[in-house]
Parts: sequence; structure tokens; C-alpha cells
Amino acid sequence: MFATLLGRAFCLVLAGSALGLAVNAARRDGIRFTKFAPPTTCGAGEAAPAPAASPVEVLPPTAAVSVCGDAQTLVADVRPAGEFAQGHVTGAIHLPCASSDSAASAAVDRLAGRHTLVVYGDGTDDAKVVADELRRRGGRADLRIVVIEGGFSAWSHAGLACSSGPCTECTK
Repeated sequence: MFATLLGRAFCLVLAGSALGLAVNAARRDGIRFTKFAPPTTCGAGEAAPAPAASPVEVLPPTAAVSVCGDAQTLVADVRPAGEFAQGHVTGAIHLPCASSDSAASAAVDRLAGRHTLVVYGDGTDDAKVVADELRRRGGRADLRIVVIEGGFSAWSHAGLACSSGPCTECTK
């Protein structure tokens, strides 16, 4: 009896897998297994060309601090939630690299009326990926985007203003 039940379960799994692969093959946007490679950066797939705008700037923390103090600046932390809660730039919102499209869209919406976006992460490279994605999504040539060189650890080591706790202004 157990062998019969196990055989039926195996047949159902096999039939479901075959059906899923057939549907995937029939879709134009299905995964092509012969050319699949795991992503090496976060982002929304193929990036559309950025609008004609100045490139993302990379500034050391001591230079970025003057930009962060401006009321027309949005500061975004791209690190995981636990790291954000342990410490972040004062006034920063939490926008992790793996955030949902709705969270990224909400961040773009929060840029309305602002002229500068400062992004930081664990280092420079992870912040640049998110900064480039927000540049693409925002579509604003007038928006200045700055990445803090060395990320949060460089900011903290420079003795600049830090806070702790979860993001109170973020949508989940």
C-alpha cells in the first residue's frame, strides 16, 4: 500500500513538473534553461538606458555629510533590515537591495520635490547598483545622486551622525 501511494505521488510530481516545463517553454518570457545564469547584482533585470544626466557621484563621508543635512535630500540605506536597525545614517530610510517593486516605487515617489538622493550600503558597489536603478526608475535628469564611498562603516568611522532602530517612515 505504501509503495502504491509513493508511486502515485511520484507520478503526480512528474506530471506537474512536465506541465510546468511545457507552460514555461510556451511563454515568450519563460526561463530559457540553456542560457540561464544566476544574477550577480540586484536590480530589475535589463536596465533601460538612464536619462541624459550626470552620473552617480561617489563622495567620501566627510563630503557627503554636507549633502545629507539638506532638507531637499533623501538618504537611503540599502543594507539588510537587521543592519539598518543596529545603526544607520540619521534620517535615512531603509531601501534594501532586495526590496519589493512597491518599496522601490515608494522611494521614487518620495523623491518628488527633492533634488538630491544619497545612497549607501555595506560598501560602495552595492549602493551604486541601487543608485543606478533609482536613477533609471526616477527618470529625472535634474536629480543629483550621491553614493557614500565606503558605505556605512566609513560613515560611522568618520564619527558622523548615526541612529539605531527600525525605519519608522518605511512601508513594509
